[in-house]
Amino acid sequence: MNAATRGHRRVTGPALLLLIAGLLLAQLPRGLGAAPASWMPLSEVRPGMRGRALTVVRGTTVEPFDIEVLSIVPGSGPAGDLILVRASGPLIQRSGGIAAGMSGSPVFIGGRLVGAIGFGWAFSDHSIGLVTPIADMLRALPGRRAGDRVIPPIAHRPLPRPVDVDGHILTHVALAPTREAAARREAEAPRTAVMVPLARPLLLSGAGPRARQVLQHQFDAMGLVLVEGATGSSTEDRPALVPGSAIGVQVMRGDLNAVAIGTLTYRQGDLILGFGHPFLNRGPAAFLLTPAVIHGVVRSAAFPFKIGSAGGPVGIITEDRRAAIGGRVGVLPPLVAVRASVTDRDRGRTAIMGIRVASDRQLGPALALASAVEATDRALDRIGEGTARVRLTLRGRGLDRPLVRENVFYHSRDIGSAALLELPEALRLLFANEFVPVGPVDVQIEAEVEASRQTAVITEATLHTRRVRRGDVLVVKIALRPFQGASTTRSIELAVPEAFPLGAATVLVRAGGRAMPEQGLAALLASEPVEAPAASAAAQLASFADRDRNTDLVVELIPGAARIPDGTGDSPVQTVRTRAATSWVVRGRVQLPVAVDSQ
Repeated sequence: MNAATRGHRRVTGPALLLLIAGLLLAQLPRGLGAAPASWMPLSEVRPGMRGRALTVVRGTTVEPFDIEVLSIVPGSGPAGDLILVRASGPLIQRSGGIAAGMSGSPVFIGGRLVGAIGFGWAFSDHSIGLVTPIADMLRALPGRRAGDRVIPPIAHRPLPRPVDVDGHILTHVALAPTREAAARREAEAPRTAVMVPLARPLLLSGAGPRARQVLQHQFDAMGLVLVEGATGSSTEDRPALVPGSAIGVQVMRGDLNAVAIGTLTYRQGDLILGFGHPFLNRGPAAFLLTPAVIHGVVRSAAFPFKIGSAGGPVGIITEDRRAAIGGRVGVLPPLVAVRASVTDRDRGRTAIMGIRVASDRQLGPALALASAVEATDRALDRIGEGTARVRLTLRGRGLDRPLVRENVFYHSRDIGSAALLELPEALRLLFANEFVPVGPVDVQIEAEVEASRQTAVITEATLHTRRVRRGDVLVVKIALRPFQGASTTRSIELAVPEAFPLGAATVLVRAGGRAMPEQGLAALLASEPVEAPAASAAAQLASFADRDRNTDLVVELIPGAARIPDGTGDSPVQTVRTRAATSWVVRGRVQLPVAVDSQ
């Protein structure tokens, strides 16, 4: 070893490539107003050029693979032009092609950053992909304006000249949001390479079939596919983030985990870019940024994809734009704590789920609901009849006090789902309140479930008089028949206001709750909020917390000209009413005529 090399380690192969890439990227100026020498503008990219890309296919080790430019596709991408490339090399052979999770893999030509792998060819030649130019991705860097133009969901653009891909002549390139949409489009246009974003699989761990169904119901509309069998998070895994590193965008963490895995393209200090396409295209975002550990690549005819897990939290994704995601290392997003505790009283078994979910008005409710469904399924380990006593407690920074709702539910087929029927509405009030930004903090679901049927039917109601004067008290005697039990009676008093309309009126005796749908989980997923007018957030929350419960007996005095409520919810007219609690989930209704006199 001569003097010039003494004390220095020889660096070759992938390590040398990483070193060069790191040095080049470190030189990028902070202004980024003009194209620096360390990245290649699209105007200089030509078909036939060759380069290398970086990604992770096992563990956290960044490895290179070869790239050849096939064509430039004008106006084909979500944010502008895209670069059609062919990937090759040992890594691509082992992976079965460009895999979901490689999105964001930085592409270098002559040591200059060109952009990132963003899209792959589903159901076809997986070595073919599209690169998003770095200039478009930089618009997603935190603090920069995203001025890119709108492109249709499926852009269909001709190539400047036909491209021969192993004997298959391509004349067009199109983008599709999902693999299913890509398959349909390719059937219509056989000479079109229909590409899909590479990070669409959402790796999920800890969820059973029904919790997964809740999440898929939400994510289907977003073009995300849930991948089963992903391992959970590791709070110890915090490898350094460099271009080519695997990163995760995590929306749920804890006993349930949901993370989309991609690749880091570019880092400038504590700012990062990745994916080369959107995650959900939310614009401003607050998702958890993590490193990712890759356990392997699953080869698939439809699309190969990486399997991995999220490492310890390291930052926040603040930009979810068409060309890239952008974020910051060292700052964590606000997450909402969700705790679901469900006890099976017959077996003395309690299941507790603890997760933290993204504070996102669209995703947050679905993630919290999935946690509660999983807790009920774990505790009960059955789908069937039962009675559940439920307490919901929700807190937010914009609330003066916690929102608390207690109720009792009975269902003949699926008590686990029925117990949560009011949770979606409560979550909407917390995550997407129409009056104020609540700033969700935590959600607690507590339920005790037993297999016995605790119900009663209103069989009869009588009045102590059929004529009553203003200012008097009307006494209503109600007969209840509990399930497989002896009948019992309750007397409820209702004061007649001095200003109540004179003449014919109706006394309505009814159950306080709503009829339980028989569809079980399907009804839970399709639940809609009860439209109750409110003047403020406080009034809205108070109305939800204090509305009639399933165990209530309700007595209403309704003017003769008013429409009789149908028993499916709160009265649509102004009535005089009172209620009394019982030990059962009540069903039934009785109407009685009465006359209101002045004297």
